Amino acid sequence: MAIHFEKFKKNSTNDRINNFRQLVTRILLKIFWSISPAMTKRFVKNHIFKPADYQIDAEERKILENGQKFQFDIHGKTIRGWKWGKGPGILFVHGWNGRGIQFYKFFKSLRKAGFAIITFDAPGHGESTGKTSSYFEWTDTVRAILTSPHEFNICGIIAHSLGGSAVINMLSKEKVSVPTVLLAPAIKLKQILFNTFNLFGIPSVIYKKVIEEYEHRFGYTLKNDNPSNLISQVNTDLLIVHDQEDGTIPFLDSKQFSKTLPAVRLHETNGLGHKQILTDRKIVKLVTEYIISQNMSTRMRHSDLQHTFATDCQPVEITATNQ
Repeated sequence: MAIHFEKFKKNSTNDRINNFRQLVTRILLKIFWSISPAMTKRFVKNHIFKPADYQIDAEERKILENGQKFQFDIHGKTIRGWKWGKGPGILFVHGWNGRGIQFYKFFKSLRKAGFAIITFDAPGHGESTGKTSSYFEWTDTVRAILTSPHEFNICGIIAHSLGGSAVINMLSKEKVSVPTVLLAPAIKLKQILFNTFNLFGIPSVIYKKVIEEYEHRFGYTLKNDNPSNLISQVNTDLLIVHDQEDGTIPFLDSKQFSKTLPAVRLHETNGLGHKQILTDRKIVKLVTEYIISQNMSTRMRHSDLQHTFATDCQPVEITATNQ
């Protein structure tokens, strides 16, 4: 679901090889489709919607061991998450092929500021169950956490890549105002997903049928629930941090929406790419200060909510922390 846009020279050897692979894939899939559409769709799901393993290092493993574990079920899959500390919660939502612990560089400063840290592994990722995953499941996972106020008291959200897509969808549906930072968000998700299918040489007649099955199962549509159509409906200010050299999610998408939507503020970086943005000290400082300042100056609005969200977003006093 995440695609790396390689900058090959026109008519280069790499370009010709890539085009040949796409052609062969298209021919083979069309043959398989004529024999068994069900088998072909299953093959596509297991290859495109199956996340790669994320290998955690020793430091990440130690931090996870010190967290308070929790779990809940979404669409027949068990979501496993972790919480550190007391006080209002800051929710971290990772991207495709990632894990919640990816954000650990942010944990210490926010814990010192008096916030609890909450994160999880998305469906099909890390310790959560499932062999495949999707944007729609991601969205419902985030919605489940946000609508459990007495357990989590979410007073800030930091999301990366596809996680940002799910957060935009959730915010537009729940109509809740929460200080939110999106790191390299996949705003034009439909276009990115279609580019991914085309990159692998999957015929449109096949991938559109696959998407239709996901839409029918989870009750969303990629057309209506494309984050690019929803971001203007979000009832909160958004800080987007995006690197100009991001080779996975186009930087220009974030720039476009920051120019057209007053509620969207863009912080541009250079040289961090798509993943280093999660570990850069300057970005950690910027994001932490933004979350703190937003919680000091604003509170969650409740007048149009069907759910009772926690109102206490005052950080607790903490003198020392291990995370």
